[in-house]
Amino acid sequence: MAETEKKAGLTFGRYQVVSELGRGSMGVVYKARDPVIGRMVAVKSIPETFALEPGKREEFIRRLRQEATTAGRLQHPHIVTIFDVGESEAGPYIAMEFLDGVTLREVVAARKTLSLRQLHEVVRQVGEGLDYAHAKAVIHRDIKPANLMIVQGNLVKIMDLGIARIPFSDLTKEGKLVGSPSYMSPEQLQGQKIDGRSDLFSLGVTIYQCMTLKKPFPGENINEICMKIVHGPFTPPTELRRDLPKGFDRFMETALAKDPDLRFQNGAEMVGSLEKLLADRGERSETTASESVSEGVPPRPPAPEEVEVTSNPNLMPTSEIEDIFRDLTSSHRLLDLRGQRAGGSQDLGWLIWVILAVAVGLLLAVVLLWKSGG
Repeated sequence: MAETEKKAGLTFGRYQVVSELGRGSMGVVYKARDPVIGRMVAVKSIPETFALEPGKREEFIRRLRQEATTAGRLQHPHIVTIFDVGESEAGPYIAMEFLDGVTLREVVAARKTLSLRQLHEVVRQVGEGLDYAHAKAVIHRDIKPANLMIVQGNLVKIMDLGIARIPFSDLTKEGKLVGSPSYMSPEQLQGQKIDGRSDLFSLGVTIYQCMTLKKPFPGENINEICMKIVHGPFTPPTELRRDLPKGFDRFMETALAKDPDLRFQNGAEMVGSLEKLLADRGERSETTASESVSEGVPPRPPAPEEVEVTSNPNLMPTSEIEDIFRDLTSSHRLLDLRGQRAGGSQDLGWLIWVILAVAVGLLLAVVLLWKSGG
């Protein structure tokens, strides 16, 4: 309770913290209230900057302001909107659109895999958002499951776009890396100049994990992970999940190509490749199906032998991504409710013990007084 009140007392500029939403290697995200217009926002604080040398810290804050300002001009349905950037005693911060949804990291943590159609819809939306940002010369540099959120209405939102990253070399503290390079591209790890294709590699790593529940380049330590990303192969996803078509292996080979020139060059190419996989299996994306209906041609249902069996019976091939949102948010809210009930029962239990202790104390006092009087 005291910790919650402490967090609730925090402010970032005019934004009043209501609760903590999550922590990562690059900061803490809070749910906060903007008292000027009375809306809820998400505020990301980056206290890690205090660990940087003075000159590097000022340079990072300058880049943070510059990139947040540039990204704040982006207006796209699949990109979280940035409202403000500033500094506080807790470090620099960015105020952005508050979302109530489920990240792909939560989907993976719940051991849920996506159907091919659900994957297509996620990649279509993320690809459109990235292509738009890349056309405006904005590179994300940190695409990963935790930064992709499914919200109500079959929408996927890209989070943390426009937030400057602390240089890879400055993230090392006493030989240990703060965070994980698992989603970085080979050129990003090697400190080379990057473009939008680096984001697409990171999206490829995310796709692999969401479809197999495993990372393509695992390792016991940072050096091993980096070495595998730069030089090593990955296990074909069809060896980890039998219901995937063989063509999916070729898709991942292109998505995770070490050479940027051999990768998908933009999000549209990646989506087109998935569209072909669906067509080869006799399935259709939601977009193509809706277009066929609008043209008066009913979509062809998949043949029985084409029906995909996923590792999670709740996610069928015909499911929309909103099914994931409904399933996980319902589960999370139920767990929160149980937690509140358990917490309330625990508090009541302590109160009962206190009352019993006081009653026993009073009884002993009465007995002692009676004996002394006798």
